[in-house]
Amino acid sequence: MKDLWEGIKVFFGACVITALILWFLFLYSVIYSLWLTISLKNWKAFFVFWWRLIDGILAALGHAFFQIGYALDLIWNVNGEAVEDVVTYVEETEFSKKNVSLSASIGKESIDGNLTPFGVKLSNFLNWVFKQKSHAEDSWNYQEERNKLLEKYFN
Repeated sequence: MKDLWEGIKVFFGACVITALILWFLFLYSVIYSLWLTISLKNWKAFFVFWWRLIDGILAALGHAFFQIGYALDLIWNVNGEAVEDVVTYVEETEFSKKNVSLSASIGKESIDGNLTPFGVKLSNFLNWVFKQKSHAEDSWNYQEERNKLLEKYFN
């Protein structure tokens, strides 16, 4: 529950800050792009500036969609007992734990050599879907490194 409230506070705080400063940033960008075009005496500078601005905004939106996908993966893992029962014979796993993705849980079992034949096929399917060589294993390695950083900087 604490994680939910922290996320809500950050989201609404970001919305308030966005409402306060986004208009200024946009106005400044318009003025700056015009000044850049005039000072450089190059009409292309205006379009290059706006191309980079739009590209950066789209990259930020792509990052937001990625985070939503990652959050869904976390939800799947919290409900992952059924997946655990079909991908591994081991009971003490990362499945059903919060803040661990389903991909990472499968990756841990893959690294430990505990996947069933169906688990191996599921891991290979994830590799194919995400166009990676070892999606699940890399997810576990990402989880481990992320935990180290969180421990170092936030605990």
